[in-house]
Amino acid sequence: MAGIHRRVADEVFERLHDRIVTGDLAPGDRVDPTQVAESLGVSRTPVREAILRLDALGLVERLPYRGVVVTAIDLAAAQEVTALRVELETLAARAAVPRLDAATLGEMCRLHDALVAAVAGPDAQHAFRALNREFHLTLYRAAGSPALERIVADLADRAERMRLHFDVRRGRALADHAAILEACVAGDVEAAVAATREHVVGTFRMMVPDDFEVTPGSVLDVVLRDAGADDR
Repeated sequence: MAGIHRRVADEVFERLHDRIVTGDLAPGDRVDPTQVAESLGVSRTPVREAILRLDALGLVERLPYRGVVVTAIDLAAAQEVTALRVELETLAARAAVPRLDAATLGEMCRLHDALVAAVAGPDAQHAFRALNREFHLTLYRAAGSPALERIVADLADRAERMRLHFDVRRGRALADHAAILEACVAGDVEAAVAATREHVVGTFRMMVPDDFEVTPGSVLDVVLRDAGADDR
């Protein structure tokens, strides 16, 4: 019986999660447990469990007088995290590329192929997260700086919580990863750094409205200006 209950809760979670990442449930939309239960033909208990999981991921929040609503991206936090990622991930790439060996490059190729397959599969969102993280950390680990790797991994986790709002199947990640991998295989440090920067900034752009402009004087504005990037 417990197994059946768990499967129902998992199915409710996947349905709600899919509606959020595809935009069917937009930031600010209310998620009424009773309505969800009735629409899916289940009891309220698995719906409550699914909502708790979504809350833990930062995809929904409880607001006074409104109940459970889909969370919006904190744009100030997103800019700050992006700025730090640009600086530190390009540093890691610059240090790592000259140290890459055949085994590491082979693992990056394997992970990229797995990412391509995952995005085309039925569990794209979940599979992508783990493979994406390992693809980047495999590169950055080659820099030989455990402290830098830990900081980069922490920032990546914070960015991932924001990226959970979006459907990975519609993103630019695969093309970006291919560019990073090509530069690494060629041993081209500057190309790898540029591709890493474009990937991080492109991910940020995917998370904000089309007409969003980087806050003048913010850390992201400074980082992009120093890098000579036009995407501000």
